[in-house]
Amino acid sequence: MPELGTIEVTAGDDTEPRKRRAVVTHRARLVRRSHHKAHLIVHLLSTQLLNHICTQPSTLALCLSLIPVYVVDRIQQHLVPNRREIRRDWASADLHYFLSSFQALKFKHKRGRGLDVEQGFWEFVETRVATRAWHEPMLLVGMLRVLAFDARLCVGIRTPELKVTVKESVEIERMYKSDVSWAGQVQGTDICRAEELNNGPTELNKDDQKWWRGSVPQYWCEVFDQVSEQWLTINAHTGTIERPTQLASGGKRGPCAFPYILGIDSSGSVVDITRRYTRDFVNNTRKRRLESSRNVQDSVWWAEWIKQWEREHTERDIHEAAEMARRTERNTMPRNIKDFASNPYYVLLRNLTQHEMVAPNSPVVGTIRGECVYLRTHVQKVCSRMAWRRTGRTVKDQEQPIKHTTTVRKGVECVYEMYGLWQTQVVCPEPVVHGQVPRNEYGNVDLFVPEMLPHGGTHVRDPGARSMCKELDIDCADAVVGFEFRRGATVPVLDGVVIATESRDMLLDALREERRIAIATARAAAETRAVQR
Repeated sequence: MPELGTIEVTAGDDTEPRKRRAVVTHRARLVRRSHHKAHLIVHLLSTQLLNHICTQPSTLALCLSLIPVYVVDRIQQHLVPNRREIRRDWASADLHYFLSSFQALKFKHKRGRGLDVEQGFWEFVETRVATRAWHEPMLLVGMLRVLAFDARLCVGIRTPELKVTVKESVEIERMYKSDVSWAGQVQGTDICRAEELNNGPTELNKDDQKWWRGSVPQYWCEVFDQVSEQWLTINAHTGTIERPTQLASGGKRGPCAFPYILGIDSSGSVVDITRRYTRDFVNNTRKRRLESSRNVQDSVWWAEWIKQWEREHTERDIHEAAEMARRTERNTMPRNIKDFASNPYYVLLRNLTQHEMVAPNSPVVGTIRGECVYLRTHVQKVCSRMAWRRTGRTVKDQEQPIKHTTTVRKGVECVYEMYGLWQTQVVCPEPVVHGQVPRNEYGNVDLFVPEMLPHGGTHVRDPGARSMCKELDIDCADAVVGFEFRRGATVPVLDGVVIATESRDMLLDALREERRIAIATARAAAETRAVQR
């Protein structure tokens, strides 16, 4: 028999530990959304301060003193008697007449000192040297308001991108673990650039001058034209009327430079006018706003927060909102396939989840690269029998599954039959007969919605109801109100018991008596301990 030889076994692990792949953490997303919201709040409040200065009587008097007398006299002739507004047939002509005189005010630009906002504005009016990007728009708004024009102070807000990269997530986690303040770590914006230009007494160089009077200003003005019943956009740096989309995109066919554009009138009410300044709001600008967030609270946060600055909607406001809505609907069909995934109006079959499907006989509204395009409103939710039952519905008899989905659980491939809403009906639970509560196959009562309570039964949510029912010999069943995940398994959530209605009063009286005895016993025990001390 040949020898087997010698085998040597070396214990120990000489391999290096496997490094964990970096991912975008929940904390990083939360920090980025907080930075996003902070930018909106700070910009809105600072613009409210600027607008408040424009409405002060001293500011209006100062603006009136800068307007030539012949311009004031002409506009005064066209005012409606006993009403502080310009006649409809002269509003447009007087506006152009005023802008020609505003262009005659030659402003210079300098790197300014860190003055108070109001003090800096008064110094700008005195010296005709603008040291902040909002000086000229504030002056223009004040002049228009003192001449009885309905003018808004508009601001474009650049916010940090909501999407967080892995590199940014690692940096946020590092700062969090090292307890380093990340104040000021937000991505730079034009406002940060403006603050850099506000240091030093020297004249602006060519690059700074180009940025200052650049193609995309951050502050401008809107004035309401009574003839066309539309808001006109005025670039305060040039004193000219421009198209909204050209002003916000630099005159090119590019996207809007600001995810948020706000307009504030003389009363301080705020209007989100972003849709008027973007060519493709749904497929481009919306992706940079909180509305695109999957978190429900974040998606509605901006709309809810801005409501505190809104006024009662007038007929003009309703017309403006309808006009912006029509403009948005005209340009919602994406041109790229990847944009369909987040589009709220159109969808491709490839973008549907396993719990979604297009309703039968839905019309095809278009095609792109051979794929059919459907409306999002025609997408229906499909669920399994158990999932529908958890919503208080059950699948009708003789209904065939409209879709099959495959999932893997614990290494086993499972196939589920899916049904649509039109294949279900409201659950009709069995009634309580002779005090006996109907049960499911597990001995409980499914009570996911109040409508699933058996007829003739009562839901008692007291923790001690089950034990008391045993003492009183009352038939009861645990109420299953939902499910939760614990240690990788689905566990039913129990909340009280279901009993016959005729036994309700007897059970509640017994529970109250038991609670009274427990309180009296605890009080007697406390008194005994106090006496023993």
